Amino acid sequence: MATAVLAPDLQSSVDRFARSLIVPRRLLALHPRKQGGAGDAAALAPAITQCVIPAFEGFVEDFFATVLYRQGQSFAQIVKKMNLTNPDIAEFTGLVVKEFPELKRLVGTDFEVTVFAPPPVGKSFWTDKDLVWNEAVEAARGWMQVRHCLAHGLASGWRSEVWPGPVKKEVPPASSVLRRMPTGKHSLALHGAISCARIYLAGAQHLGDLVANHLHETLNWSGVPEFPLRAAPAAD
Repeated sequence: MATAVLAPDLQSSVDRFARSLIVPRRLLALHPRKQGGAGDAAALAPAITQCVIPAFEGFVEDFFATVLYRQGQSFAQIVKKMNLTNPDIAEFTGLVVKEFPELKRLVGTDFEVTVFAPPPVGKSFWTDKDLVWNEAVEAARGWMQVRHCLAHGLASGWRSEVWPGPVKKEVPPASSVLRRMPTGKHSLALHGAISCARIYLAGAQHLGDLVANHLHETLNWSGVPEFPLRAAPAAD
């Protein structure tokens, strides 16, 4: 007797995304977030970055494969369409608008994410900055280059370093999203890791909701950990 196989729901992809972000969120909680040298805690910034971006990549692959399956597409079609390598927000957008051209006009609508703006050379204070869609997509491409540099041992991320430029000319360099130091080197810092996380999480939710709503589904993102700009004040 044949057994019916239930198609996975889109919410399960969000839930797995949330699970993959538990560790980087807990790493963030370990940082003292005080002025001055962070010491060994400076290693938390690249560790968070190296956790968040792969989590996003996994979400894109899992979520969109589920979308295609629920659309009745064959495994062969899904494999060909999901032939991705380190997808960022721009590539996720490409998947969405190629499969659902009618959503193109909605991508980026009412989108905004607040991040840290690296201070100018000689200054120490990071300020808040609101990014609209195109700015967030471009920043995400820069953060993907940060991920490549970290993954391939081109930079360690826990101190000021020289970050090599990308192979392709049209891709923004890692330094475009990092703090420029007086020496000409660049620093990742915890502020940068938080910005990276906020950009990728906001992008995932925006595109995920667009697709889900188009398919008459509603996603619950309440279980996805937040990466607040500032630590909550200590309890009295």
